[in-house]
Parts: sequence; C-alpha cells; structure tokens
Amino acid sequence: MPIQILGTDGNNLTSRDVDGSADNFIYVNGHLTFSGNYPSGGDTLDFTTVADKILSDQCIAVAITSQSIGNAYLAVGGITTALNGWKVLCQTPGSLTQLTAGSYPSQITGDTVTFAACFRKLL
Repeated sequence: MPIQILGTDGNNLTSRDVDGSADNFIYVNGHLTFSGNYPSGGDTLDFTTVADKILSDQCIAVAITSQSIGNAYLAVGGITTALNGWKVLCQTPGSLTQLTAGSYPSQITGDTVTFAACFRKLL
C-alpha cells in the first residue's frame, strides 16, 4: 500500500479525526505517508481502507499540504466520487514536473503530509 491514511496524531485514523457534525457532510483530517513506487499518472488515494471510520461512500473533495518546502502534492478526483476514485499527483521537489514512475524519493517518504477531505454523509 503506497499511500497510508493516518490520523492527525500520525497513528491510525480514529473517530477524533472525523467530524460528522455538519448536516450533509463529514470532514476528515489526517496524515498521508508514502512508500513503495510511484506509478505513472499518480498514486491512488484509497479511502476504502478507513471507510469504517468515515461512514460514507462518497468523497467529494480532498486538499493535501506538504510541510517541506518544494514538495507538491495534488489530489485529483476521478469521474466518480468513489472512495478509491482519487489520485495523488506528486511533483518533483522544487519544480512543477510530475514525478516519474519509480521508487518514491526520500524527500517524499520523509515528508509530513497532511490532508483534509470532505465526504457526503450517508442518509
């Protein structure tokens, strides 16, 4: 699993990372860690791995932030709002060029990457 979804404390995602107080939406905050290989066209951000914490089946927005200056991450949604329908595009540190397929560089595997995601609340 190249992208792991963790809670805000860097451990497993828990209910304290999930806010379902809004009428129609669930907001989730946490960390992403990268390992393995980056595939051409972006790596899949698979929220099905934490679906039991989110209690939704539709992801409608994702924002990703890097702590390291120079690393750039872009969450791109698929045609559907499926929990595994998002890609993370990683750009080469210090440029706007997408990472080439291959092992993740240490600048990315060692980065602190946070995310905020919005899901549609199940009715």
